[in-house]
Amino acid sequence: MKYLVDSNFLGELATLYPDDVFPSLWVDLETRLFTPSVFFHQEVDDELKLWSHPTYDWYSRHREESQVLRPDQLEIGCYAEVTEWVADVREPRYRAAAVDEFLGVADSWLVASAYRHNAGIVTNEVSAPESVKKVKIPDVASNFGVRCFNTVEFLRKIGTRGTEAFL
Repeated sequence: MKYLVDSNFLGELATLYPDDVFPSLWVDLETRLFTPSVFFHQEVDDELKLWSHPTYDWYSRHREESQVLRPDQLEIGCYAEVTEWVADVREPRYRAAAVDEFLGVADSWLVASAYRHNAGIVTNEVSAPESVKKVKIPDVASNFGVRCFNTVEFLRKIGTRGTEAFL
């Protein structure tokens, strides 16, 4: 399976499992996260850099350019479907501010890219199907048949070892 990683995955890892306390996890991730089946969307890559994310230096040293997905024509078509569903189709309707926020960050592109590439999304967002104030990745992804994985599920999927003692 292919995976697309949301920026909040790296953020949660850095917060809950800092590399000075859990160095073996970070060493293991250097070989398990940066593989041909794990991808980062260009928008996520840009967000991490723009926000001066605490893990950005580590991430940028290890990720391969081939792991950064950029929109192609098929993805742009998927993006149009995602934006239409979020803005006009979904019931109950999201508030305009929620739609604007979702479309203004990497989340919308992450869902479109996962939909286009038949990939799962690694995110720590939790579904809130009745929410109208915040668009959640898992709710949009579910509508397009895209599966989401939280941190622990993903670490298990990629076979991270040595984490049983602290997860």
